[in-house]
Amino acid sequence: MERFESPLFAEAVPEPTKARDLTCNRCAVDHARELIRLWHSRLPKTQRGPWMYAFRAAVDDYSYAVALWNNPSARTLPGHWIELRRMAVAPDAPHCTASWFLGAMAKWFMENASQHEVMISYQDEEVHQGTIYKAAGWKVEHRTAARIRDRSKPRPNGRIYRLKSHGVSVDAAAKSRWQKNISQNPAKHREQGR
Repeated sequence: MERFESPLFAEAVPEPTKARDLTCNRCAVDHARELIRLWHSRLPKTQRGPWMYAFRAAVDDYSYAVALWNNPSARTLPGHWIELRRMAVAPDAPHCTASWFLGAMAKWFMENASQHEVMISYQDEEVHQGTIYKAAGWKVEHRTAARIRDRSKPRPNGRIYRLKSHGVSVDAAAKSRWQKNISQNPAKHREQGR
């Protein structure tokens, strides 16, 4: 059973009634990747790594949500910030699990890894409204309009474009960048080339 991180010690499946019945803790990257493959609405495929952090929301050893974090994908952002690259929640998770999980991970970063200063995440506007970020106290700091990319010509440096394994519209969708400060006094950073 994929939802138990340690299936050898699996017990009866717990049934939490509220998000606050869950606990947030780090987990194995492979555990998070497997559940993202099963639950993510838009981007179920993930690379093996490198991932800096993997978390799960669970009761006992049974997972109800998972997340993967790494340094920012945008080269114009400070490299020490931390980006939520994927988060997925089980269909049977308690109401408000996603926003509770965001808050619990923020608390973990504040207590254990405040050197990252700022957490960011991108919301795909075609399929999500950003409700979970707003409920967890994040703020929209930037928006990228929908775009069409011409990938019919070879890249100048000879590298190959990423495969459109998640579909054609995913990379072209409008996106909002949500942010939350981890440290009390984050350094002021500006994006270059805006």
